[in-house]
Amino acid sequence: MNMRKKRVIIAVVLILILIIAFYIYFFYVKKCGNIECFNSAMSNCVKASYLNEANDGSWLFSVKKAEGSFWCKFSSKYCEKCIVNVKLLQAKKGPTDLSAIEGMDMNCELPMSYVGLPQADLSLCHGDLKEGIQDIVIKKMHSYILTNVGKIGEELTKAF
Repeated sequence: MNMRKKRVIIAVVLILILIIAFYIYFFYVKKCGNIECFNSAMSNCVKASYLNEANDGSWLFSVKKAEGSFWCKFSSKYCEKCIVNVKLLQAKKGPTDLSAIEGMDMNCELPMSYVGLPQADLSLCHGDLKEGIQDIVIKKMHSYILTNVGKIGEELTKAF
């Protein structure tokens, strides 16, 4: 084989390797079948998704990216937080009516090495889903206070 053919073959192989690396780095998302797989991916901030079928609804968790200093792009040890998207795909019937926020999502900025449900601490999240959850909580608290005003008043007089 002459040198020209070798160079063409090497160039084609290098281009294929670059295309595959580009796809894996920017587009490939690991699909997790259980929460352990997702927690492992989330703690390392590796792109992954997981469909959580909870009692109240179907939640889609997606690890998006790590954020931090410039060096975070090259090594996760320089990253400060992991961005995880949480979306309520379908609300199920239960003690809390989540149908009003069905289809909404939010991004949670979790500390690196975090393990647990991304929406556990809403102070780390922002988006329409967070606002919808807060509205539901406020309405439930308001309803509880109105129905139990007498009991609350008695407890307050006992305390003083």
